[in-house]
Amino acid sequence: MLLSTLRRATLAALFVLPALAAAQGTVRGTVTDAETGASIPGATVFVAASNIGTTTDADGAYELALPPGQRTLTVSFVGYRSQELEVPEGQTTLNIALEPDLLGLEEVVVTGLGTTIRRANSANSVETISARELAEVSTPQTLDGALNGKVTGAVINSNSGAPGGGINIRLRGITTINGNSQPLYVVDGVIISNDAVSNGINAVTAAAGGGNASNQDNPANRIADLAPEDIESIEILKGPSAAAIYGARAANGVVVIRTKRGSSGRTDVSFSQSVGMTSIGRRLGTRQFTEATAIDQFTTAPDDDATPEEIAQYNASVEQIRQLYRAGEAAGFYDYEEALYGNEGLLLTSDLSVSGGNDRTQFFVSGIVKDDEGIIEQTGYEKQSGRVNLTHRLSNVFSVDANANYIRSVARRGITGNDNSGTTYGIGLLATPNFVNLFPDANGVYPDNPFNSSNFLQTRDLSTIEEENNRFLGSGQLTVNLFTTNTQSLQLVGTGGVDYYALDQVNLFPVELQFEDDDGLPGTSILGRTTNLNTNLQALAVHGYAPEGRSLSFTTQLGFTAFDQDFNNVSSVAQGLIPNQQNLDQAAALQTNQGRLFQNDRAVFAQEEVNWNDAIIGTLGVRAEQSSANGDVDTFYAYPKAGLAVNLTNLGLFEGGPVDLFKLRAAFGQTGNTAPFGAKFTTYGTLAVGGNIGLSIGGQRGLADVVPERASEIEAGLDLTLLDGRVNFEGTVYAKTVDDLLLTRQVPLSSGFTVETFNGGQLQNNGIELGLSLIPVDGPSVRWISRTSFWANQAEVTELNVPPFQAAGGGFGTGLGSIRIEEGESPTQIVGIDGGEVVQLGDVSPDFQMSFFNDVTIARRLRFTAFAHWKQGGDIINLSELLGDLSGTSPDYDDDADGDGTPDGLQRLLQFGSSARPFVQDASYFRLREVRLDYDVAPQFFGPLGGALQSLRLGISATNLFTITPYKSYDPEVSNFGNQPVASGVEVAPFPSSRNVYFHVNLGL
Repeated sequence: MLLSTLRRATLAALFVLPALAAAQGTVRGTVTDAETGASIPGATVFVAASNIGTTTDADGAYELALPPGQRTLTVSFVGYRSQELEVPEGQTTLNIALEPDLLGLEEVVVTGLGTTIRRANSANSVETISARELAEVSTPQTLDGALNGKVTGAVINSNSGAPGGGINIRLRGITTINGNSQPLYVVDGVIISNDAVSNGINAVTAAAGGGNASNQDNPANRIADLAPEDIESIEILKGPSAAAIYGARAANGVVVIRTKRGSSGRTDVSFSQSVGMTSIGRRLGTRQFTEATAIDQFTTAPDDDATPEEIAQYNASVEQIRQLYRAGEAAGFYDYEEALYGNEGLLLTSDLSVSGGNDRTQFFVSGIVKDDEGIIEQTGYEKQSGRVNLTHRLSNVFSVDANANYIRSVARRGITGNDNSGTTYGIGLLATPNFVNLFPDANGVYPDNPFNSSNFLQTRDLSTIEEENNRFLGSGQLTVNLFTTNTQSLQLVGTGGVDYYALDQVNLFPVELQFEDDDGLPGTSILGRTTNLNTNLQALAVHGYAPEGRSLSFTTQLGFTAFDQDFNNVSSVAQGLIPNQQNLDQAAALQTNQGRLFQNDRAVFAQEEVNWNDAIIGTLGVRAEQSSANGDVDTFYAYPKAGLAVNLTNLGLFEGGPVDLFKLRAAFGQTGNTAPFGAKFTTYGTLAVGGNIGLSIGGQRGLADVVPERASEIEAGLDLTLLDGRVNFEGTVYAKTVDDLLLTRQVPLSSGFTVETFNGGQLQNNGIELGLSLIPVDGPSVRWISRTSFWANQAEVTELNVPPFQAAGGGFGTGLGSIRIEEGESPTQIVGIDGGEVVQLGDVSPDFQMSFFNDVTIARRLRFTAFAHWKQGGDIINLSELLGDLSGTSPDYDDDADGDGTPDGLQRLLQFGSSARPFVQDASYFRLREVRLDYDVAPQFFGPLGGALQSLRLGISATNLFTITPYKSYDPEVSNFGNQPVASGVEVAPFPSSRNVYFHVNLGL
C-alpha cells in the first residue's frame, strides 16, 4: 500500500513540477550565429528593464527564471547585433540566432572608469578600432604605426621611417604648446608609459647646438612595445567631453586598449606566420654630373687679381675633381641612394595563441616573435612578447581577472636626421656627389669622404647604435557582486597594476671613423640606462537601479584612483676611447647626466547615468584630482562632464520606415594637462670653487602657483542608421578651448634667473568629423562593407601673454622657415623671410583628411581588404632639399622648370637668405596604406591534417603600396623634432619610409 502511494506521488511530481516551473516562467534555449549556426558561448541574456540575467555556457545554452509578468529578453554578444524577444506565454524553450554586427552598431564603449554603454546610447563620438583593423589586414611593426590614418579626428605623423616606431598623435587639434601632447594610454584598466627617451646621440651629432636645443635624437614612443596581435579592440576618447573621467592626464585624449581574452567552450589554438620584404617607399635619385658641372660645383674660380699661389691652388682643386670624376665615370658612377637605402630586408612575424575555458575559468595565452630588418643595413627591430590573461569566477559573488605581459624588444634605428657635425647618414648622402668612391677596399679600409666630415657607409658599418628594452605589464581585478535583485545591483571593483621597463641604450663610435679621427678625443661611447615604474590602484562601486514596472534605470559610480610614477635616466658619454676598447673607464673624458622624475596623482570621482527606455540617456559626472606636479599639491582640481543622448526612434518616431536609429547627442567636459616636472622648482647646477663641489642656482625660476592647463569641450552630433543596419552615418562638431596654457617667459637678469614657466594664454580648436558606413552588397555570394571618414580642424591662439615666439622644435629661424606662436594665428603656422619681411608661408596642420576602407568577401572564402588615406594641405619645411642644393646634389638641380635659363637648384639658392618660400612645401598626399587578399581553404583540402586542422587561411598583403604627393622628399609624414606639441613639420634628412609586402599563413587547430 505504501509503495503504491509513493509510486503515484512520484508520477504526479514528474508531471506537476515542470508545470510549476513553466508557471514561474523558466525559459531555456541556445544562442547561435545566424549565418553559420555555431553556438555562441558567453552571450548575455537579460530580462528587459531588470538586473536579472545570465550568460550562455560552452555550448551556447542558457536557462533563466522570468519574474511574474516579465517575458521580454534582451540578448547580446560582442560582434553581433542585439535582439529583444518576447517569450510566448506558456513556452519554455526559446532558441535565438544573432546576426553579425557588420558595422559595429551594437558595440559597447567606455562611459566611465567602471562602466560601458551601447554605442547607440552614447552621447559622445568614440572611435573604435577592432582587432582585424589593427593586425589582421596588415602586419604592423608597432601599435602606434597601426593607428596611422584610422582615427577620425586625428593628425598622426611618423617621426621617421626608422624601425621600432616613433609616432606623433594629435587628437582634435592642438591642446598644448609646451606641455605633454600625447594621449593617455590605458591597457586593461592600467595607465601605462608612453615615454620617448633620448639615446644621447646628440653628443656625436651636436644637433641641438645649431639654433634649436630641442631633442632631435629620433626616439621611439614606448607604446610601440605593445603587440598589436594581442589587442582585441581600441577605443579612442578624442576630446574632454568623453575623456573627463580620466582627469588631469587626459587633455590630449585617451586610448583605451582591451587585450584578448578567452571564452568558455573548446580550446582554440591559432598560429600565424607572416614572411615579408621591405624596400624603400620612394626614391629621389641624385644629380647626374658631367665633368664640367662637377668642376663648376666643387671649385671656386679665382678673381682677376688672384695671386699665383691662389691660381695654383685652384688648378690643383680642378685637377683633383677631374681625377675623382674620371675614376667615378670609369666605375659607372655610384648609386649611393641604393647603397644606403636599398637593403631589401626580411620581415618575420610568428604568433601563437591558445584560448578557451569553461563556465568558471577562461584563459588566453600568446607568444609573439618579430624580427624585422630595415631598409638601411645594420638597422632593424626585434620583439618577443608573451602574454597570459585569466578570468576566474570564484562564485556568484567573486570573480578575478589577471593579466601579465612580458616584452623584450631590440631596436637598431641608425643615426639619421639633423646634425651639425656631418655624421648622420642622410646628411652625408646629401653632401656626396655620385662620382666619389666611398666603398671599402679589399682590406676593409674605408676612404675618407672629401666632401663631408664622415663616410656614411663607414659610419653605418662600424658603429653600434642599439637599444634594448625589457618591460613587464601586470594587472589584476577583483569584482564583488554584493547583491542582485529584480530592481537593484551593487558591484565593487578593485583594480591594481604595474608597468615597469628597463631601457638600455648602447652607442659606440670607434676611433677609426672619419669624423672621430677629426675629433680631439677620437672614439666615443654613449651608454644610457632608463628605468620607469608606474603603479596604479583603483577602487569603485557601481550601483544599478531599475524600478520595477518602469522603463527607467540608474547607474551610479563612485571611486578612487591613485597613480605613481618613478622615472630614472642615467646617460654617460665617454670620449677618447683607447683603440679597440668599449668600456667607459677606458676613455680620456667621461661625463654623466642623470634625470629623475617622481609624480603622485590622487583622484576621487562620481558619475550618474540615467536611461529612460533607451530613448533619453543622460550622464553627469565629476573627477577631483590632486598631483605632486601642481604648485599646490593639496589642491583638488575638478573636471566635470555631462552628456545627453535622445534616440528619436525609441520615442516612437520613424516607425515602420527605413530609419532604424535617429539619435541626437550633445556632451560637455573638462580635462587637464599637468605642468612639466620641475616647472614649480628652481633648478640648480653644480659649481666647483677651490676644489670644493657645490650647487649654483640655474636659469629657471620655479613658480609655486603653477596649475594644470584646462581643456573644455562641447561636442554635438547625430547618428543615423537606415535600411536594417546597412547604412550608418555619424556626424560630430566640436569646440575645444584650452585655458591656462603652460608658457615660458623671460625674467629680468637682475633676478638671478633667465626664464620661468607660468600659466597664461588660450587657444581654441573647432572641428568636424563625419563617417559613413555602408553594406552595398550583402548576398550569399558577395558581401561588401565600405567606410568613408572625413575630418577637419582649425586652431587659433586666442590669447597670448608673451610676445610671439618660435615654438620648441619649430625650425631654425625665419631665414629657413619656422613655426611661430602668435595671438590671432594658428599655433602651427609657418613664417619666414620673404620680400624683406617676415610673413606667413604655410601651416603644418592639414585642411582636411579622409580615409576609405573597403572589405569584400566572395563565396565566404575569398576576402579582399583595402585602406587608403587622403590628407589635403599641411606644409613641411623641407631642409633636406636645401642641404642638397647647398651641396649641389639635388636630383633636379640642373632642371629648368620655368624655362628662364637658370637651373632650379641654383634658382632656389639665389633666394636663400632673402626668402624661405622655396623650402616650405605642400605635403598633401593620397596613400594606399594597406591592402590584403585572403583565401580560406575548404576543409576537404586539408588532407591528412583534416582531423586536427579547423581552419587554414592563405594571404598576401602590402603596406604603403603607393603614395601620390607633390612633396619633394621621401615621405610627406615626417618630424625632425619628434613628439613636440606643434612642431611636426620640419624635415632634415630623415630615415625614409618603407614599402612592405607580406605572405601569410594562418592555422586554426
